[in-house]
Amino acid sequence: MSSINETLYETLTTDCKTSFNEIGIDYGGLTGKSAEDFGYGKPFISYLNVYQNQVITDYNFDNVEIRDGENQNKVRTGDLLFTLSSETPEEIGYSAVYMGNAKELYLNSFCFGIHIQESEMVYPPYMGYFTSTTYFRRKIIPYAQGSTRFNLHKPSLMNIKFSLPAKEYQIKIFNTLQLLTDKISTEIELHNRYIQQRIYLLSKMFI
Repeated sequence: MSSINETLYETLTTDCKTSFNEIGIDYGGLTGKSAEDFGYGKPFISYLNVYQNQVITDYNFDNVEIRDGENQNKVRTGDLLFTLSSETPEEIGYSAVYMGNAKELYLNSFCFGIHIQESEMVYPPYMGYFTSTTYFRRKIIPYAQGSTRFNLHKPSLMNIKFSLPAKEYQIKIFNTLQLLTDKISTEIELHNRYIQQRIYLLSKMFI
């Protein structure tokens, strides 16, 4: 999957450059929370959810208490989410785009988000795949700061200049990669079901 993403980007990208400051507005994750606030309440996207995915939909959320009148940033459909810290500089700034439809959804405190509006230049759903390319990863690793644990310098990330494919190609790349992702997920699910059935049948044979 990653090699297909790389090839499509390298083949279709343009010379026109932009930055996150030009196409979006950044916001922080949860603030002022303690351990007692988690485990119930409103849904929020965890660090691992961002770290492990390129596209996030409405599943696998954790929960946090949000009190009346509390001012917390909400995640919107099409937002690009980044991890802020890691144990190695190579793993800094992993990202995912949120493509669900939750009305009230929050983000963990170890990540930040960017509200990206669709425009003539940008198709927000594609950005989750773009930010996983080698081209983009090489641009952000120099902004990992630290010694034993590394933190991403957000202002520098927001100012990085990068090139994108034309919007029509962003849409085609996203749709192609999503179809492949869905197919792989289906194949894995079928394989797991086969293994479970096989184990069950074998257990019945030797009772």
